[in-house]
Amino acid sequence: MVDAFAYLGDVIAEYQDRVAAEAYLEPMVGRDEQERLGRGRRARFDGYAAITVRDEASAAELAKELDARDDVETAYVEGGPTPPPTPPPVNAGDDPRSGNQGYLDAAPDGIDARWAWGATDGTGIGFVDLEQGWTLNHEDLAAAGITIISGVSQAYHGHGTAVLGEVVAVDNAKGGVGIAPEASARVVSQFRTSSTYSTAAAIISAADAMSPGDVLLLEAQTTAAGSSTTYLPVEVEQAVFDAIRDAVDVGIVVVEAAGNGGNDLDDWADASGRHLLKVGDADYRDSGAIMVGAGASAAPHSRLSFSNHGSRIDCYAWGQNVDTTGDGWTGTSTTAYTGSFGGTSGASPIVTGAAVLLQSWQRARSGHPFSPGTVRTWLSSSLNTPSADPATDRIGVMPDLKAICERIEWNDRFKGIDDRFVYWVYILFGIINDAPGLIWVPGKGPVPVDPDWRDVAVRGRRELVAAIAREARAFDGRLTAKQLDRIAEKAFKTLGR
Repeated sequence: MVDAFAYLGDVIAEYQDRVAAEAYLEPMVGRDEQERLGRGRRARFDGYAAITVRDEASAAELAKELDARDDVETAYVEGGPTPPPTPPPVNAGDDPRSGNQGYLDAAPDGIDARWAWGATDGTGIGFVDLEQGWTLNHEDLAAAGITIISGVSQAYHGHGTAVLGEVVAVDNAKGGVGIAPEASARVVSQFRTSSTYSTAAAIISAADAMSPGDVLLLEAQTTAAGSSTTYLPVEVEQAVFDAIRDAVDVGIVVVEAAGNGGNDLDDWADASGRHLLKVGDADYRDSGAIMVGAGASAAPHSRLSFSNHGSRIDCYAWGQNVDTTGDGWTGTSTTAYTGSFGGTSGASPIVTGAAVLLQSWQRARSGHPFSPGTVRTWLSSSLNTPSADPATDRIGVMPDLKAICERIEWNDRFKGIDDRFVYWVYILFGIINDAPGLIWVPGKGPVPVDPDWRDVAVRGRRELVAAIAREARAFDGRLTAKQLDRIAEKAFKTLGR
């Protein structure tokens, strides 16, 4: 990996001479921070550098010039400080509140955190909120002992306070309670110093301080140079995408706000015409993050107009009427609360809280958390609550913790046999569950089975199992008669329940 800071020195010097203007070159991750925390996984980011010039026009000109060079992979103008996804104005006449913290309730209203609290409360999982500012001594957060990993708490303090309240508000006699109140919470700021700002550097810093299974929330959005669209997910910036991918690859679950641009992300293209966020497109790239859109607080949860949407969105949650700590924007009061927080900013912490509870539950029962990919699969599966019109809304599903955990436990019933037999037992899964399923008919393959199977005589059921066993034997010559008997024995025991 070439050190971009050293490599671009001559290029910048030539540029300064040519345009008679200052241009300041810095590594993306500051030298002081490297010395303080060590390079760790930052080594792969040595190929990045940040250049500061006098104005936006100069930045665009230099980025275009660098991007045209064969020895530079990509150059672009970073979006810079932008407001976090803003809660839209609340009109009580057409967006009635559904009750304080209704997002904690059972599906289809909420994620059913209240049910999950019977088994877990976030213990054992780290949670990090990435944005620009917080009031960490708020009366319903102070006891959580939240600390800053790196950066400066500088802007939109009430926004960060609201996000933290949704996830980790303390279970006490004040205010509300967070979705995962016993998670270990920290924060990291996009403002690396009082005058420097980098989302990618903040992600790298957070990831270096986190453990596999922890959950990182990206409460941010950005703009893209040359794009006619408004706010976009932060991963449209190459350095941010790489930082997210790096965090996911080491086991960190990343939840990313889709942004409040009201854009169809399938239609958006970068300056090179690539549809980076359109799943299935030749240029699509997957950061591994769980991307979150915003739906109405009242079931059946239609997409809110400001929410970005498209095939890239995995989940949604309430984007309005969220009851939480702080004023939701710029205030610093230690006693303020709001019942009108929202936007993809309000939705993303709800999905984050669901991820934290799922990881905490899994760690408690098995000794280790799920991988980021497994968490995303469960939270975005069809088990969860769809939006009002999935084909039009295109904001994914809202997690249903009760449905997810019960399905995982159901699947675990089959872990008592060797992996090579699991798939054959799963052929019976639909039948065992008294729902439409499949049987394997010799010569025909999988054939649908009606739920009326229970009306079949015991002898008929045994013949069905025997047919599956015969097919298994023909399918895999490694299976012995004794092993086939184990398949049938497992099936019989389950059928007898």
